Amino acid sequence: MTDTSDDRAAEEELRLAFGRAIGFTLAALLLLLGGAILLLLVAAAFFRFAFGG
Repeated sequence: MTDTSDDRAAEEELRLAFGRAIGFTLAALLLLLGGAILLLLVAAAFFRFAFGG
């Protein structure tokens, strides 16, 4: 027979695993979005200086 505390521990580990996966996904998206914005700003500054805008 399974102990109820083992079931709770397994559920807690699964919940933490999903939380970590969601956290890593959000962090990756945030870094990608931030990198894209930084790239746009650098490109805008470069083209402004390159074409004398």
